[in-house]
Amino acid sequence: MHNSQSSIHQLRIVFYALCILLSACSPQVSAAGPNPTEFIETRVAELLTHNAPTAAPENTPALEFATVTPILTPLRVPTSGPTITPGAEVEAAPTPGTPCPNQACAALAEHFWLARPVPPDSNIYPDRTYAYGSTQQGLREPHHGVEFVNRAGTAVLAAAPGVVVVAGDDSIIAYGPATKFYGQLVVVKLEQEHNGQPVFNLYAHLSDVLVKEGQRVQTGEVLGAVGQTGVAIGPHLHFEVRVGKNLYTHTRNPEVWFKPLMGAKNTPYGALAGRITDLDGNLLYNQTVVIRPLAVNEPTRNKFITTYAQETLNGDDVLQENFALTDLPAGTYSVAVNTTKFYEQTVTVEPGKLAWVTFSVNPPP
Repeated sequence: MHNSQSSIHQLRIVFYALCILLSACSPQVSAAGPNPTEFIETRVAELLTHNAPTAAPENTPALEFATVTPILTPLRVPTSGPTITPGAEVEAAPTPGTPCPNQACAALAEHFWLARPVPPDSNIYPDRTYAYGSTQQGLREPHHGVEFVNRAGTAVLAAAPGVVVVAGDDSIIAYGPATKFYGQLVVVKLEQEHNGQPVFNLYAHLSDVLVKEGQRVQTGEVLGAVGQTGVAIGPHLHFEVRVGKNLYTHTRNPEVWFKPLMGAKNTPYGALAGRITDLDGNLLYNQTVVIRPLAVNEPTRNKFITTYAQETLNGDDVLQENFALTDLPAGTYSVAVNTTKFYEQTVTVEPGKLAWVTFSVNPPP
């Protein structure tokens, strides 16, 4: 009898674990789920202390760990229903060019064209726990866009002028890795091109689509409403930038396209992007980057992000970055990575500008 009860108890544990792993992309997590804050804090602490300098500089503030709210995405894409995919969808990602070598190059490459795709009185900040290119420590699919977690029914706005090229659902044509993945969606082809290539914005998981294909829209015009259609549990807007072709393999990081917001002192925030490679110039994937404020215009916390995963993810055509972060208060920051040893640089973020940093490091073991 005891063995039978023990077996039932073990099966329940396995069942609950599978439920957690298979939960869909969502801004809400059950209280019974794993605590990602403890995991991330522990991992970052290990990264920063292993081979770090034995003595910290004087007057260096203690590291402060961010509180995160996970947005779960399934490890596997659902396969139910028809999956009719255009032949072009299987095309490989674009071949990258020569990366930006310095700040002067990055300044010329700036393209802060996009407004926020939700109203100013809603949550206008991209979710930091599931940034573009991240996997949340391997728990989720590599992310091809950014999330704006908001109430169902929140207006979804055009981020730039353009023409609607998709308005409806993805039950027949796959605009992501499979059909029925994004649910109700809108895709706008922008009026402005980037280096001679068309640019597309994708708005997904909508509860309502309020525009039609062929319709011209202006910045701030309502396209639909936040929902949770497709592979999504909990209302949020999934937003993508695609360059060259309207394909899942042609996404770019929206955080180097959004116009930085205004800070508390009526001064524009700035943005930071960078490239981390090994000594042979090969990109390092899923590498933790710690951004610590040293002297900034307003209080801000440490930021923890990771370099892009090794998948169908792309840096900007000119920058060729593998991490980026927008809405940083202007000022001076420490940017650090830790592989076989501790690497750190000081970077100045200017109001409304893009700061750039590169690291060539020994790869982690």
